[in-house]
Amino acid sequence: MLIVTWALSLLWLGLNYFWRFASVEVLLAIPIMLLLYALLALIGYIYWGVRQVQEQEAPYANIMVGVIVAVTLLYFNFNLLQIVLQAIER
Repeated sequence: MLIVTWALSLLWLGLNYFWRFASVEVLLAIPIMLLLYALLALIGYIYWGVRQVQEQEAPYANIMVGVIVAVTLLYFNFNLLQIVLQAIER
């Protein structure tokens, strides 16, 4: 669900021509904030997954699914930051 949200947010920004009118600070702030969000999601998935395993004896697969989703978000957001930095350099 987080990946869908990320993709829809990115699509919305692109469709509204936000990238043409935004200042450099905003162009840098958006991917950095998304990167921080993905990092917090990774920490949250690990924390709540381990807690659920300890308290409710849930399977460890829940942690792996959360970590995979969060790492994917980190990857997408890092690539987005690189694209924005390359666009600013031009």
